[in-house]
Amino acid sequence: MIIYLISGPRNCSTALMYSFSQRPDTTAIDEPFYGLWLTQLNEPQPFFDEIAQSMECNDQNKIHDLIEAKEKIKGNVFVKNMANTVKYMNNLRILNYQPLFLIRDPIDTIISHAKIYPKVTAEDLCLEYQIELYDRFKTMLKEDPPVIDGNELRQNPLSVLTQVCRQLNLPFTHEMLSWPRGPNPADGIWSEAWYKDVHSSTGFVPLPSIRKTKADIPNELVPIYDQAVPLYQKLFSHSIRA
Repeated sequence: MIIYLISGPRNCSTALMYSFSQRPDTTAIDEPFYGLWLTQLNEPQPFFDEIAQSMECNDQNKIHDLIEAKEKIKGNVFVKNMANTVKYMNNLRILNYQPLFLIRDPIDTIISHAKIYPKVTAEDLCLEYQIELYDRFKTMLKEDPPVIDGNELRQNPLSVLTQVCRQLNLPFTHEMLSWPRGPNPADGIWSEAWYKDVHSSTGFVPLPSIRKTKADIPNELVPIYDQAVPLYQKLFSHSIRA
């Protein structure tokens, strides 16, 4: 089975990849379409040259071939994707995969994203891409694809992961609740730039006792939040609860 994670940014997608990579029946791939997306973006990013030289950056079907070959070897492949790279995927081939959506409250996403890129856009949140894919998979599967909310996952990893595995028809294993501190073999080349926090972790980090509110969002980004809320609420209404 190809477990195809479709995530937004500044979520616990890397931690979730680490979680699934602890399963003895599963291997993980970190954002295989990142190179294709990055070369089309044409903006400075950490490790740009290394990524362009080592990843497939031209042919989407070669990337799908790699994913499907890993499935034949291991049995299960967990593929971490950012939803904004969907335009570089083969939209027919992904319909053969098992979708898994990861969302996060836009308050938290915007505040976290703004610390790195102050000029956050609605597209950066990836919710429109996620809605588009969610609706497409739902029509094909004739059932709701599984949706994880990152805050619910951090609140009770055992409960959420147990439910996720049930929906995926996989046995839950307690190995999914923790991982060794430090880099993971599945990490993309860019991990040194972006994965400092998850490298210092050994499991899902609990939520802070004091949560952010709309008042904490920079004023110029409040319209982005207002635009994102109904999209997030649509997906959250289908999400697994802690």
